[in-house]
Amino acid sequence: SCPLGAPWSPREIVCEENYMEVSARGAERCQLRPADGETQPCVSPLQAQGALKQVWQVGMPATMAHSLGYGVNTTATRVLFRAPYGTTQSERATVEGLDVEMARATVFYKQAWMMLMVDTAIACPVTVVSATTLSWETPRILPSLVLWPERYRDERVQMGLDGRLIDAATITRNGYALLTDARLVRVVVPIGAPGGLMQVRGPAGQQGPLCGWGLHQALGGWGDVKTELTVQPIIVGFRTGWPPRPCHGFNSPRLCGRVHRWQRRLVQGKGPGEGGGPLSHHQAQDCGFDPHEEPNPNGKAFALRVPFADPLVQQQYLHGPLRRYTLHLNYTLRLVPTGQTFAQPGLVTCDVPDAVPPTFQGSCEPGALVLVMTRGSLDRFWVPYVGEQPLSQQAAPHSYQVSDDGHHFRLAVSLLAPGLAYESISLHWLAARLEFSLRDNKTLAVLASFSIVCTFPTGQLLVCLPNGTMVATVRSLDTRPALDPRRTHLRDPSCGPVASDSSQALFSFSLASCGTTRQFEGDSLVYENEVTFVPEG
Repeated sequence: SCPLGAPWSPREIVCEENYMEVSARGAERCQLRPADGETQPCVSPLQAQGALKQVWQVGMPATMAHSLGYGVNTTATRVLFRAPYGTTQSERATVEGLDVEMARATVFYKQAWMMLMVDTAIACPVTVVSATTLSWETPRILPSLVLWPERYRDERVQMGLDGRLIDAATITRNGYALLTDARLVRVVVPIGAPGGLMQVRGPAGQQGPLCGWGLHQALGGWGDVKTELTVQPIIVGFRTGWPPRPCHGFNSPRLCGRVHRWQRRLVQGKGPGEGGGPLSHHQAQDCGFDPHEEPNPNGKAFALRVPFADPLVQQQYLHGPLRRYTLHLNYTLRLVPTGQTFAQPGLVTCDVPDAVPPTFQGSCEPGALVLVMTRGSLDRFWVPYVGEQPLSQQAAPHSYQVSDDGHHFRLAVSLLAPGLAYESISLHWLAARLEFSLRDNKTLAVLASFSIVCTFPTGQLLVCLPNGTMVATVRSLDTRPALDPRRTHLRDPSCGPVASDSSQALFSFSLASCGTTRQFEGDSLVYENEVTFVPEG
């Protein structure tokens, strides 16, 4: 029924998707001797046409053959026999490693002293299509159809599409492959090649369109020196099923994140939703996002331009001058032509070396450590810390003094303020360290840090260190009358100074030792000890 672009051949074998068929040119005469012994002409196909309801047989009455799914018919010049696959009268065989189904029948008509007999044979490969590569193979020679395989010759091996033959230029242009060797004929059709039917759907629970494909066909013709030409179309219809073909979002390297491109196949965009709310195409234009389409090798792409300064764009400092911009969005896509819609989330990130990190300077003033920070482009969004505590929890008018003019941030911390670390203490010098850092306001990751170490005269000192140690100095000039600091001890007489001279003594002891007592005063826990002088004699 398909226009093949060539006249009928003496024998035509069709391997369709659900049946196989042979159409043969009928003989004009045969010899039949009646009772009187005279030769009579056989009925021609023209004479037999329309007489099928009489005595046509296919190894069984024609009416029974029709009821079993067979087809028997005749035209003015041809006899046709059709058989479905998988009948009890057909056979399966293996040819070149591939399954082939075969059927044979003798179709004859008799009326009075006339008889027309046509032997028919059909053989069709049981085609198995690889859905991943869209390819299939057919034996080059089907022995049950070729009387002398050693004398077989190809008249043509061609490929067709949608019932019509296509030439070599079309095969090459569409990216098909028609490969033949001494054993097999192989057809390869790339997924997405022209000539196929593409469908898309977005079922529940799946993101992105899925693809299906339509019909291709291959045809072959052959002959040998003893028979006339046989033409055998092998028609293969297939679908790939619905393998996932998700949409892909990617950034434009030309603008480094300023343009977000969204790849699509057979879909139409309804609009991106950002920040939790949907935006139509016109609303996105009003926001300055410039939604538009761009050409893409895989179809079309939606492009979206969002300024870095837009509130919907999140900013994250990485390191050095590098800053990451992040945009979360959600596209609503409409499938063509079904109109079905589905949502596709997208994430756009871009790392741009446009951050200006803050710079620090430290100095030591009498009784205080001073930090001056020249602000960068991002530090105003970070949280300042002293040690492991936020500055806001450490700040007190008498120990932490903060000033900020928007360009310079200044922090002055008194020597005995909580949060400082004391590195070394001697009779004459005290080294104090200020650890300052800026942290991410969400993850608390340290983004910038600076340390100041200052050395101060020990003088009069009384401090509780973070490790649970109390350090105190006793000077002879602080008592009346003067005493010898070398002859002092704590409540526990065994706890003497760790260092002393004639002018002062240095005590360092655990808060749980040397007779130290403790008591609550309001919200504070106060530790107390005392120094005792033991005069000579």
